[in-house]
Amino acid sequence: MIPASLVIVADRGSLKAYQVNETPTRGPSLKLVQAFDITDAHGKLIDKVTDLAGRFPVTESAGAHRGAASIAESKLETETDRRINKELADQISKIVNGSGKEGWAFAAAAKIHSAIVDLLPDRVRNRIVEHVKSDLVKVEPAKLPTHFRSLRPI
Repeated sequence: MIPASLVIVADRGSLKAYQVNETPTRGPSLKLVQAFDITDAHGKLIDKVTDLAGRFPVTESAGAHRGAASIAESKLETETDRRINKELADQISKIVNGSGKEGWAFAAAAKIHSAIVDLLPDRVRNRIVEHVKSDLVKVEPAKLPTHFRSLRPI
């Protein structure tokens, strides 16, 4: 098995890439080599769409508004999610191809993990040595190796 020499963690709005450096006494250490934020991923759809007068609220009964206000808004949310995932996959491809590394590990929340992996080109996807379905973007680099089996000491 090829060891992971690059670790990429992502959530819906950001991505961080770490280079894995082996230290003889303390195990692997991670160095941040790239960080990327997607501004469209932050905030609520209602704050981005300004046509409040044309909204048709969906309610379960007479009461509070729940969920998307119309079919068009749900499609807009789905399309926004697809574009964000595509942008994350494109950034991952650039990082992996530019690194010159053979194997890499990928972590993302289970909700988006498969969608991002499916959007990666085959030559990038086939080099993944470990998948972790957890949101690890906010985990400090010193604690990240504990979440990846391939980085734990034997």
